[in-house]
Formats: sequence, C-alpha cells, structure tokens
Amino acid sequence: MPCIRCVAALALLSLASHAPASAAGADKALPMREVLPDTVVPVRYDLTLAPDAEALTFRGDVKIAVDVRAATRSVVLNAAGLKFAHAAMDGGAEASVAIDEKLGRATLRWDAPIAPGRHELFIEYDGKIGRSTLGFFAMDYSSADGPRRTLATNFEPAEARRLLPCWDEPERKATFTLSVDAPKDRMAVSNMPVADVTSLSATMQRVRFATSPKMSTYLLFLAIGDFERIHQPVDGVDVGIVVKRGDTAKAAYALDQAGKLLHYYDEYFGIVFPLPKLDLIAAPGQIYGGSMENWGAIFYSQNHLLFDPAASTEADRQLVFEVVSHEMAHQWFGDLVTMSWWTDLWLNEGFARWMQTYAADDLHPEWETGLASASQLERGKLADSVPSTHPVVQPVYTADQAEESFDAITYDKGAAVIGMINAYVGRDAFREGVRRYMRVHAFGNTVDSDLWTVMQESVGKPIVAIERDFTRQEGLPLVRAIPAAGGVQLSEGRFVDDPATIEGLPPQRWRLPLAVAPIGGTPRYILLRGEMRLTDAAPLLINAGQQGYARVLYGADVFDGLARHYESLTPIDQLGTLNDGFALGTAGLAPASNVLVLASRLPAEANPIVWGRVIELLDELDIRHADATQLAAFRRFGLDLLMPLAARIGTAAGANEPSNVIILRGALAQMQANLGDAAAIAAARRRFASGEGTAAEQRSALSIVAAHADAATFEALLGRAQKAADPLQKQHIFDALAGVIDPALAERMAEIALTDQIPAGTGPRLLAILARRHADLVWRIVAARLDDPALPFDRSERWRLAIDIAGCSADPRRIAELEAYEARSVPAEARKPFLEASSSIHRNERLVTMVLPQIDRWIAARGALK
Repeated sequence: MPCIRCVAALALLSLASHAPASAAGADKALPMREVLPDTVVPVRYDLTLAPDAEALTFRGDVKIAVDVRAATRSVVLNAAGLKFAHAAMDGGAEASVAIDEKLGRATLRWDAPIAPGRHELFIEYDGKIGRSTLGFFAMDYSSADGPRRTLATNFEPAEARRLLPCWDEPERKATFTLSVDAPKDRMAVSNMPVADVTSLSATMQRVRFATSPKMSTYLLFLAIGDFERIHQPVDGVDVGIVVKRGDTAKAAYALDQAGKLLHYYDEYFGIVFPLPKLDLIAAPGQIYGGSMENWGAIFYSQNHLLFDPAASTEADRQLVFEVVSHEMAHQWFGDLVTMSWWTDLWLNEGFARWMQTYAADDLHPEWETGLASASQLERGKLADSVPSTHPVVQPVYTADQAEESFDAITYDKGAAVIGMINAYVGRDAFREGVRRYMRVHAFGNTVDSDLWTVMQESVGKPIVAIERDFTRQEGLPLVRAIPAAGGVQLSEGRFVDDPATIEGLPPQRWRLPLAVAPIGGTPRYILLRGEMRLTDAAPLLINAGQQGYARVLYGADVFDGLARHYESLTPIDQLGTLNDGFALGTAGLAPASNVLVLASRLPAEANPIVWGRVIELLDELDIRHADATQLAAFRRFGLDLLMPLAARIGTAAGANEPSNVIILRGALAQMQANLGDAAAIAAARRRFASGEGTAAEQRSALSIVAAHADAATFEALLGRAQKAADPLQKQHIFDALAGVIDPALAERMAEIALTDQIPAGTGPRLLAILARRHADLVWRIVAARLDDPALPFDRSERWRLAIDIAGCSADPRRIAELEAYEARSVPAEARKPFLEASSSIHRNERLVTMVLPQIDRWIAARGALK
C-alpha cells in the first residue's frame, strides 16, 4: 500500500497463534491463497484509455499478450467494476464473460480449447471513475482560473483491476504500453516518457507512452491534469516534479533533494535507476495511504512533496525529504525487486521505512533523523505489545488481507529489525549484501529469505536465524537486568502491554543482538538467547544505542543508578530509556512515575528531539485526564517542568538556529497552551493577528489559535480556509481546526470533514486528528454513516476510519459498537485489524484507571518542581 500512511497498528493474528511459522507451514498455506490459475499468464499489456472527466466514466481496450501453458477453454483474470463489451482471443470467436464481483474476477470461456503457446487476448470494456482516492479517481480543486479536476490512479495492493482486466498479483510481472485520450490543454503522466502524440480533434489528443520494463500491476500509474513540470538530468535520468499549474516554486526543493537521492541510491544499491525518467507527482490534496511508489511516476499527497519557501516550516522540510526518500527507495526495493506475494510485504515497506532514515542521516546529519526515528518505531513496539499483534511474515490469502498488512508491524517493526541487523553486521557489510541481492533478483520477485541468505553469506554471522526469530513469531522481547554477584544477570522474556494476556502461553526466545556499555564507556555486542550473566560493573546500560528490538526492565537499584546519570547518557539512550519507562509503567511492570523521574532529570540544554518526546508523553497524559483537580495539578507540574526549556530557547528564532530547535519551539508553545498557559495562548493570538514571525512561528500560532478557538474565531478561520485557492493552504488551516478543544466546535468540524468543503481526500485525516481528543464524539457522528453509500469513502477507507476513531477511545463500550459494525459490514476475512482498535481502547482505559492515579500520587507527594 502506499507508504508513510498514518498507521494505527492493525491486527491480523491473535496471541493464540504465537508459535513461529515454519517455512514448510508457509508452503502448505500456498494453495489457500486467492490467486489466479497459472495456466495462462500475461507477457505484455497494450492499453488504450478514453476517460470522460465530466461524466466520471472511461472506455478502454487492451491487447494482452499471454502465455498459455496448457490447453484451456477459459481464461480467468481480475476485473472489478468493469463492463465487458467484447472479448476475443487472436481475433477469433467471442468469449462468454462471467463476472464475480466479490472476488474481483472475470472468467472468459470459449467453445474450443486454446492451444499452448503465445496468444493475444483483446478486450473492450468501460468503467467508472471514482471519488475516493483508490483505483481510478477524480480530485477536484479551485484555481485562479476556475475549478479544476485531476484524474489519477492509486492501485496498491489490488486496485489495478478497477482500471483494466489484468493479472493483479505482484508476481505476474509484464510490460505495459499505455495510451490515453486527453485534452490538449492538459498533461498526461505515466510510468514512462511520452513516445508520441496524435491529434484526435481540435481539443483532444492521444498520448502514447513508451513501453515499460516488466513490472507488477500495482505499480502502473496514470494522471491527467492541469500540470506543470520542472526537471533536471541526474546520472542519465530525467528527474521531474509534476505539480498543478502555478506551483512550480513549491517544487524546487523536492527536485533538488530527489536529484541528490537518486545519485545516493544509485551508489548504495549498486544498480543505476533503470528507467529513462523519474517523475514525482503532487496530488491536489491527500491520497489514500499518503503516497505511492509507482515505478518512474511516484504519486504524493501534496504535503509530502510541496515546499513553499514563503510558508513552509522546518518540519515540512524534513517531512518532504522523509517521504521523497522513502518512495524513491522503493524504486529499487519493491519496484525493481518485488516480493512474490503480500506475505513478504515487509521486504518493501520495512526496508523503505528504514532507508528513509539511513539516507537522511547521510545527506542531512544535522537533522538527526535516526534519533527522531526512535520515537516513530515506538509505533511498531506498541502494536507488537497487544493481543492483536502478528508475525512480520504472516499468512495472506485474499486481497482484503493484503490491504490489512499495511500496518505498524510491517512498517515500523520491519524497519527496526532491519536496523538491528544493519547495526550488528556493520553498514558496509550490510550494503554489500543488499547489492548482491539486487544484482541477482533485478526485475524479478523474491521471498524474504532470498535477502537474508545472501546477507549471511556476506558477513558470516547467523543472520538467517536472527531474522527468523523476529519475523516468524510475533512479540517484543523483554530483557530483565538485575544485580548479581560480580555483575548483572540478564534474562529474556516477552513484553506485553497487559501481562495477563500471555499468562499460560509457552515462553518465547529470540537471538537478540544487544550492545551493552558502562555509563560513558564503549559498547560491546552480545547475542542474548535466554539468560546471560555479565561481569561488568553497574550501572550498566543494556541496549546501548537502542538498536536492539527490545524493552529493558532494570531492577529498582539499577534503574536508580541510571536515573542519577540520565543527563549524561547519549540522546538516543535518553530517548530509549524514556520510552521503555513509559511502556513498562503502562504494563504495570515498573512504577508509572519513572517516566516523570527521567523527564524531571532532563536538562534544559538536552537534545531537542528528546525534549520533543517528553512533550508528546505529557500531551498523551494530559488528554487522558478527566478529573479536574488532578488535571490542574498535572498541568502545573507540566508547566514547571517545561519552564527551564522555555527560558533557554525563547519565543523567537535566532540566527543560524538548528532546525530541530525551531521545530521544538513550536511544539513547546502548543504544549504550554494546552497545559493552560494563558500567556502562551495570548502570545499566539497576537502573533497570528499581526502575521509577523517566521513560517514556523505562524503555523504554531495558527494551531494554538484554532485549538483554543471560540465560535467566532472558528468561523473566521473556516472562512479563511474556504476562501483559500491553494489546496495546501486550505489543508494547513483545516488541520489546525481539527485540533479544536471545544466539543461543540469539534462536532461542527467533524460534520465539515464529511463534506466537499475540504481539500480532496483529506476527510479521513481530519477525522483522525479530531478523534485524538474527541474520540467518542467523532465516533458517534461517523459510526452512523459508515454504511451510507453517499459517504465518499471507499470500503477500505471506511474500515480504516472506524478502527482509527474507535481506537482513540478509552470507553470499553466502543468495543461492542465496533464489533456490531464488523458483523454488519465487514467480511469475516477482513476483521482481524479491528482487534487492534479493541486493544487500543483497553490500553487507553488502563492509562486512565491505573497509570494516571500513580502519576497523580507521585506529583502530589513530590510537590511542584523547584
């Protein structure tokens, strides 16, 4: 699925399936997959499309060169929502056509058998252009020249069947030659460069694109719109940024970074980008999944690609690089070499998630992206700690299950495991293993063992066994470190958010690479499996550098020793210890107050990214507080905690200030406002009214003003958003309005998010932002409409939305309501992700009933910070 999606960790398997899956078991599962017969397979598609943008329909004809491997009277291929007008083989007799809409298949039958060998299948058909951002769809926006409509595609995992009859499976690679009839005043963009253009009338032309290399159907792309393109040559490739007319100034940054990244990836992977051009295309809004790595034509949600020098922030700058680098990494890892089936999706997504950080650390070390990613990877650990977790390598049988696989386990745990192995074997040896893998499997399909076998041969360490331990069984290792005679005793178990959920299950073990180091000392690697005694003197830092995929639980004495040295730890170890402290407190394995013990020892001059994580944790605790008295005490504590930091960084940017300090200042101001600091709210209102300050300062002020808006202010901001001609400017204002605190205004915003007043495709995003603070209110509004055909969301979007909104609640009644929706509207094979929402609700409930009382008692006993 598209990458960098806002992932609520979806659940596919329960803890009952905790036993590692064997390779033999995976093989036995293969016949159960919902795949097409292999008696007929595609070799080449020659596709011509004639879209009607006004009517939202299209006509198509496709010639498919097929290899018939055994004599047959039928051909089965994928098609969804298509109406066949004509189907014949080799220009002969018409086939009868039977459509199975549930499976998304068409069966073509002839009276006489088709002989083995090469044949040409010809199909004429028509279909519909949708409004949700999956399949083939339209996105509307306003421009200086009037209303505009962009047509585009978004296919992963199994939506290409909505555009053309095809073998819509990743292993069925073929070449594509695409032609499209488009208005002469519009630009058409696809995976390959334009080969020729033929005039059809005074206003229409046929654009034919060059034939692609062999590729999977989900990577096919087409867009038609009022576009402009800027470009530059890089290593023999024409690199371009395609944007709506008038946005070329916002494309310059992405073009510059894409050029640097292409050169970087050519060298890293050891194979130069194999297509003649690479376009990065900005949607005039949001697309489902965020962005999509179509080969040679990457499609981005607008905020993932556009950078306005006059209005974008430092956070925007880093986000654009992060997403551009992620999707460009896929051009090799996913597009050039593709997983054979969705079971190994993590090969695509985990690697690209890891690579986006790796590339940023090399090309922009000042951002410290590797440090920031430690908090991102917490999403994977959180998803791996609840009953709805699943192995990274998991059974996938249907298209719906393939859609479910795009979750925090696949992306974030996958990236963490890859990062752990890279750190264990060393970056040079790891890169050489990746290069060998690319050379062997270019233009083909693989399973994950293909990579790790090559890696093990390169480095001579037990990589295959380590990888299997972490990908064939679910779960997050818990390393206990307790003082022992002459050192520290380590033992391995499993960390879960609620220990009661694994009572009675067999113990689990992992081959776990860990770095250990005395405070201020040099780390050394161990390979833990079960138990180990270390003779190092305490206090000893376990998982130094935080590359091991594990939580660490220290005995009380060891933790106290580390806490006393907390300010002298490296930023990554400060961050890891903080994250572990919060998780262990939530699970009841350590005092919940430990996270505040550590936060209160963090000096004001500590790394901005670590302080940013402290602010995130304060915000999560603040949102869950309900008791007014306890909330007031918590907010006083929070403001006292942040006061030295605020004094150090001030309220305005200084000359040559690091990017991360600029980002932190905005987060700090918003947190102070949310904690009830009247001065912070007043300052934001003055700054926003004056329009003064940097782009980052204005964006922060907008967020604060919108969050604390009264009815008049809300309406004024809404009016500003509605008048804005630029979809990106609209999005920034609506994003801010979705953070509104007043429940009545939140209800109004939820209603707006379900209309066409907002930028195309942004409804689910806005509702998810609203639900973070108003989960039950948003659920009430959305749940009543999830089955309404008029709701402009695809069924996958509806399922995801229900999971995301309900999962923000702390009220267990949401679980029964969610289950009722599942039973009513979700196929049985697609229901497993809903377990994650239930787990999230239970976790939120424990935060309210167990964690917050401990936090509040600690604050009351300690008094205000001095």
